[in-house]
Amino acid sequence: MPASTTLITDIDTVITAGPTAATTAKATNPNGPIMDYPGNCNLALLKLEETKVLLQQVVADTDAADPSLATLNNILASLS
Repeated sequence: MPASTTLITDIDTVITAGPTAATTAKATNPNGPIMDYPGNCNLALLKLEETKVLLQQVVADTDAADPSLATLNNILASLS
């Protein structure tokens, strides 16, 4: 599977679909570390949304001739 180019949309899809029974069993297996799978996915969504806002502010103050602007815009495009 290729790398995601729409990170926020894709993690939202993961949240909406929810984990499979096998994933839930693995995440709550008492013989391993127990993880709040849906909670961590929601936290990842929040962090991606926060990152998008922060980068929008950085881009707004980046000079058009700055070579990092293209990279910043590419990252923003991935956070859709």
